[in-house]
Amino acid sequence: MTSKINLAAFTKEYLMDIAELDEQHETYFTMLAKVRDVIPDLYKVLDDEEVDELLDVVTDLRDYAFDHFGTEEAYMKEVNFPGLAAQKAEHNRFISSVIRMEAELMNGTAVPAIKIYNFMNDWFREHILKDDKPFGDYYNKNKK
Repeated sequence: MTSKINLAAFTKEYLMDIAELDEQHETYFTMLAKVRDVIPDLYKVLDDEEVDELLDVVTDLRDYAFDHFGTEEAYMKEVNFPGLAAQKAEHNRFISSVIRMEAELMNGTAVPAIKIYNFMNDWFREHILKDDKPFGDYYNKNKK
């Protein structure tokens, strides 16, 4: 198995030029770093304490996602963004995946920390660059 670990950081490439959303995206990268803080070796089998710590991070992620996606979708509604339905579908898919991971951790299913880390890292980075940045451009051209 090859390592996909790359210490993700919020950089200017993720800026949408919508201050509230940029701040929320930066918060997400801070949350991602927490996975590395609580589970330094993402490939090892987790003990009960580590599972609980990882579960806390995943639960925070779920709560963050509900709040952030609601805020983002409100901005989209404000300017009648034509991609709102597609964004909502992506947001729902993300939340469903997080809830599934949360349930697996709660039920004692062996979810490797690297799987959670890579999912969080890859999905969100790609989503910001592929979906959110074009929306940011649209919003900044069409805001009232």
